[in-house]
Amino acid sequence: MAKQTTKQRVKLRETPTAENRLALYLDWSKDNKRKREYINLMVYDKAKTVLERHHNKEVYEKAELFRAEREKQFFADEIDEIIEQKKIKNQDFYTFFESYLNNYTQKDKRVMQAVYRLFKEFSPPPLSTKQVDKNSCIEFKKFLESKLSGESPQSYFARFKKFLAYSSEEGKNRVFKQNPASGIKNTKLENSLKKDTLTIEELKALIGADCGNKEVKRAFLFACNTGLRFVDIKALKWKNIKDGKVQIDQAKTGINVEIELNENAIQFLGVSGGEDEEVFKLPSHNATVSNLDYWAKRAGVEKHVTFHVARHSFGTLLHYFGNDIETIRELMGHTSLKYTGRYIRVAGENKKKAVNTIPKL
Repeated sequence: MAKQTTKQRVKLRETPTAENRLALYLDWSKDNKRKREYINLMVYDKAKTVLERHHNKEVYEKAELFRAEREKQFFADEIDEIIEQKKIKNQDFYTFFESYLNNYTQKDKRVMQAVYRLFKEFSPPPLSTKQVDKNSCIEFKKFLESKLSGESPQSYFARFKKFLAYSSEEGKNRVFKQNPASGIKNTKLENSLKKDTLTIEELKALIGADCGNKEVKRAFLFACNTGLRFVDIKALKWKNIKDGKVQIDQAKTGINVEIELNENAIQFLGVSGGEDEEVFKLPSHNATVSNLDYWAKRAGVEKHVTFHVARHSFGTLLHYFGNDIETIRELMGHTSLKYTGRYIRVAGENKKKAVNTIPKL
């Protein structure tokens, strides 16, 4: 082993392993605690051949350079932080993401869980945190845009950036020294909302087609006539429906909305039950998504049909048939008119298309 001086604070050590080898590691003492770092270098124990002795010489030289660098960091009081960052960089990305989700309590947890599943599909495990860089974030954004429709790619990537921002904060949970998604613009695709709405003709096609699950079919068509989100539809109970109105506190915003039920919505409600009984007996979210995909294909609707689409269709059709923006805002439960304004743009495009169907005279 290379000679060590008494002045060395970070020392190069050896520990025996199988097959006539010695594993090299560093150790040092700080705050009366012994610490060590294995450096993935091995030498022959009792080298016998010229090649083995040459190997040992090269490895010891390399190890000594590494030891000297660590010693500089020791005297600069940087060694603990650097070792911790080394551990973090080799941490399993999905283990950390799962831990984050287990402690996540905000209302968009289901969407955050979907982001986790999609990133796992995009880049299957094993995956270390050091493999997640700016380029992989850009590619994941493209993956979301190819996989999802409407505003979902933008919404999902915003959640992913939120997770990365948390993972880059100073403190014990820090995984990235710098946020790998920093500087990546999260702009939505052109005409994303236009693709995310259903026309009257498409709704009629869906009504006439088999869905595979009557509860999903009723709930979706009810959403198209009320604008309620999936989470609110699933939690809807008969006590929320009185005097031809549905009244709930939205799960996402906490805002109370009251919606007059039109003839369509009343028709899709079905037979009423007890006050605390759920209006729609829906399966899991994944099963519901599968039913909607099957249903759209049977109806010949070439769009990615989701409950999000039902909500957007409700807002767009309201404006298309002449309702004012403030009324739409209240019915949708929006906190600001800027969210409602998107339906005006889409409805306006539909109106322009409609009047231009009249042939030139």
